[in-house]
Amino acid sequence: MVSYYDSNAPRLAATYESLEAARLNAWFYDVLPAAPANVLDIGAGSGRDAAWLASLGFDVVAVEPSAAMVREAQRIHPESAIHWIEGDALPGLERTLRRGEAFDFILLSAVWMHVPPAEQRRAFRKVVSLMKPGARMAITLRHGPAVPGQVVYETTAADIESLCRDHGAYVERCHDAVPDLAGRAGVAWTQLLVRVP
Repeated sequence: MVSYYDSNAPRLAATYESLEAARLNAWFYDVLPAAPANVLDIGAGSGRDAAWLASLGFDVVAVEPSAAMVREAQRIHPESAIHWIEGDALPGLERTLRRGEAFDFILLSAVWMHVPPAEQRRAFRKVVSLMKPGARMAITLRHGPAVPGQVVYETTAADIESLCRDHGAYVERCHDAVPDLAGRAGVAWTQLLVRVP
């Protein structure tokens, strides 16, 4: 999975940056914590969302497994106050966990589709362990065909709801069958807002 992003980083970064972060993330904007709060962007890609969150005054930690994507992100957003963690990924998040930090808000935008079903329970447990009491997680699930060279796994809202029940969290908001803003044929999204009590 990382090799695909390493090999295609400039092209992918340009594609991601063509989508406006504020528009893409408008579905959870109203529940963002008050800045400055600790925010974690897992699978931060080109840094588009991390830079947007930093511009809103948040203390942003961005995790990205692809070194090439991190280089692109730092080139595109050199002015952003983002703390990058390179080479870390779900389901382990070892480097992120070693920071000993808890977060008020966690973003997993177009990331969960890369977590194999057999590793999703462990991955979810790790993410929940990084959330402060009352924190929220915004997670998007991709539906539709993958591009050549990319591996994606289909996950439903019911799968996430089951993981929530098993880990003391709950789904606070769910938007299903959301059209793909990049206009890719056959691709749609589920947007889920998860909260821990």
